[in-house]
Amino acid sequence: MEERFGKYLRLFGSIFFVLIGFLLTIVALLLALRFIFGLLTYVSWVTYAYIVLILLIPAGLFIPSFIIYAKRTARHPHKGARIISYLLFATALMAWLIFLTWDIIIFYKHAYTAIGMYHSYDMIFLSLNVACLFIVGIIQAFTSSKEKDWLENNLRAGDTLDTE
Repeated sequence: MEERFGKYLRLFGSIFFVLIGFLLTIVALLLALRFIFGLLTYVSWVTYAYIVLILLIPAGLFIPSFIIYAKRTARHPHKGARIISYLLFATALMAWLIFLTWDIIIFYKHAYTAIGMYHSYDMIFLSLNVACLFIVGIIQAFTSSKEKDWLENNLRAGDTLDTE
């Protein structure tokens, strides 16, 4: 009994100190981030580099996802779905190139530090891009041939399923 109690006490202590360590690490990380970002206001070139990085993040997420999805579309069996997919991808990629160029021009002319001034962060534009990815996925899913489930793949001809 004493040995089991010691195991539980050690387990409780380990979990407790891991939790305390995790919370202290989070607090230290947040304080460090506050200190670092507080220093950014005194160094203007770092602010500009940071804003450029922030401008490139949505394009850096969506453009590669559209390109990867377009490469996968080439192997899709239904021609109509491929055409619609390529049309949507081409439109979305052109919109991203236009909006990214427009935002970079706005940045170099005015150097706004608020993301609300840039078109890449427009909620309608971002929502349309996410919707485009979902719509193409739904179109391709409905026009694909039905996949066999795991049970059909594992059952050989003449085998029966034992449910007992």
